Amino acid sequence: MSTYQFPTGPTLAADELHTFLEASGGDRRAFFRRAAALGLAVPAFGGFAQRAFAQESTPTDGYVGSDPQAPTTGETSPVPSEPEAFTPYDPFLPAVEAGDKEIRVVAKDATVFVAKDVPYAAWTFDGTVPGRALRVQQGDTIDFTFAIDPAAITSHSLDFHSAQTPPEVNYKTIMPGEEFSWSFTANYPGAFMYHCGTPPVLMHIGAGMYGAMIVDPKEGWSPAQELVFVQSDFYLADGENGVKVPDYTKMLGHGNMDYVVFNGYANQYVENPIKVKAGEPIRIFVTNAGPNAWSSFHVVGAIFDAGYLNANPKNKMVGLQSMAIGPGDGICVELTLHEPGIYPAVNHAFGHAAHGAVALIQAE
Repeated sequence: MSTYQFPTGPTLAADELHTFLEASGGDRRAFFRRAAALGLAVPAFGGFAQRAFAQESTPTDGYVGSDPQAPTTGETSPVPSEPEAFTPYDPFLPAVEAGDKEIRVVAKDATVFVAKDVPYAAWTFDGTVPGRALRVQQGDTIDFTFAIDPAAITSHSLDFHSAQTPPEVNYKTIMPGEEFSWSFTANYPGAFMYHCGTPPVLMHIGAGMYGAMIVDPKEGWSPAQELVFVQSDFYLADGENGVKVPDYTKMLGHGNMDYVVFNGYANQYVENPIKVKAGEPIRIFVTNAGPNAWSSFHVVGAIFDAGYLNANPKNKMVGLQSMAIGPGDGICVELTLHEPGIYPAVNHAFGHAAHGAVALIQAE
C-alpha cells in the first residue's frame, strides 16, 4: 500500500487519507482546517489531495491562488534532471521604445545552478532563474501569452504585479501543453515583480518562478547606464544525483535560507564584476522576489543621488545610503561612481550578504 509522508507529521496510508477527506464532508476549507488542527503539513500532500478532491467534488475554475487554503495542483516539488550549463545573467537592461508589445513566456522545468557546484531542480520561466527582465513603457498595451512546456510535470500560472485585472480571469492556472493569452495596459511606471500564482505560491516562487518587469514612465528616464537586479532567497534539500531541491519546510520557517542572491546565483558578480564607466550616471532597478528575505540595498562607497520607491519618478527621495525592499516590491536608485574602483552592491542585512547577496561594480 502506498503512503504519503508529511514533513512534520505522521504517515497516512492512501485509504486513511481518503477517510480523512470524507470526514471533512468533501469541503476543501474544512479539510485544510482539520489538517492544520492536527499539525499536518498540507503542502506535502497537496497533489494527492487535489486528485482526491477531483474525484469527490467539482474543482473551481480560475485563480485558485486567491484562496489561501486551496490545495496545490499537480506535483509538489520540481524533479531533478541533468543540470544546464551555467550562463551568467546579464544585468544590463536594454532600452525600449514606446509602443504596444507582444510578450510570450513559457514555463519550463530545468535544473539550474544557484551557486558554484550547486545544481538546483527548478520551475522556471523560459528556462532561467530569474526569468528574463521584461521592459515596456507606461501606456503600452501588452498582448501577453503564457504557455507551459508539454514536458513540464505540473500546472502553473503567471501573476503580473504591473497589471490591474481580475485574478480569477487572467491569472489562470493552466496545464502542461496549454497556453493562455490576454492583454493589459501598463498604467503605472515601476520595477514590478512577475511570478507564478499557483498554490502553494511559496513553493512556486521558491522553486524559481519569478522575474522583473520594468515599466518606464511616459516621459522616459534621463540617459544612464542601466542595470537590473532581482534578489531572491533559496531553501535547499538533498535530491537525487547530487541535485538540490526546494525545501518547503525551510521556506515556512522564514529563515534557515541557504542562499540570498542577485539574479539567481550566489556571488556571480564577485568573480565577474559588472563593468561601468566612472563619472557617468548609473540607474539600478532592484526587485525583491523573496519569497521571504527583505533587502536593504546599498552600494559601498556611494550615495544614491536619488531613490524611487517602486521605481516611480513621483516617489523620489534624495541623498540616500540604502533603500529597503520587501518581498514582492521594487525600487530604482541613481548614482555616479566618480572615481575608478570596485564598489560592492550588497544587501546591507549582512547575514544575507554572507549568503550570496553581493555584486561587485567595477568603475573604469
